[in-house]
Amino acid sequence: MKTRHVAAVLLLAPLLALTACTPGATGTLGLLRQEDGSLEVLVRLCHGSVNLLNLRAINSFPPDSELGSQPEDNGWRNVKAREYPMPAPIVGDAELAMPFRERTLGSDVLFLLTAYGDDGENAVSGQFGASELAGVRPGEVFTPIGMFASDIWDSSDDPIVSREEFERFADDFCS
Repeated sequence: MKTRHVAAVLLLAPLLALTACTPGATGTLGLLRQEDGSLEVLVRLCHGSVNLLNLRAINSFPPDSELGSQPEDNGWRNVKAREYPMPAPIVGDAELAMPFRERTLGSDVLFLLTAYGDDGENAVSGQFGASELAGVRPGEVFTPIGMFASDIWDSSDDPIVSREEFERFADDFCS
């Protein structure tokens, strides 16, 4: 019996060590559509601070525009991640102007916006492309609702909510 317990511990220890190295999200990001049509990033941190925004493609397979041909069949084409340093570290809550132009996203790529801090803190947006952001009307917020399990929010919830609903989601996320 004892040999089995030792073997189980030896097998599980590396898995636990690997999962301990990957920090969970310590905050959430929302993308608020302003009345003038622009977008703002709503940063809501549970603790710590962030000082860098990263826009990373989740997937992409755009046609080769230079050759005018169909995409190659051998895999995904990578879209370069973009980083945007913040003028000052953010602690708690903040609103930032969107650091990139929405029209530069393209219609065939999904993105994830992440805020990072020096001590492993991070906050994430929902996955979005140009079509998801086009559905956000003035006063609405595109959120990561559905990406996180919660007592209040579940995966069937629409990621586009009112600002008040986003604030409730952020409060629930941090509790």
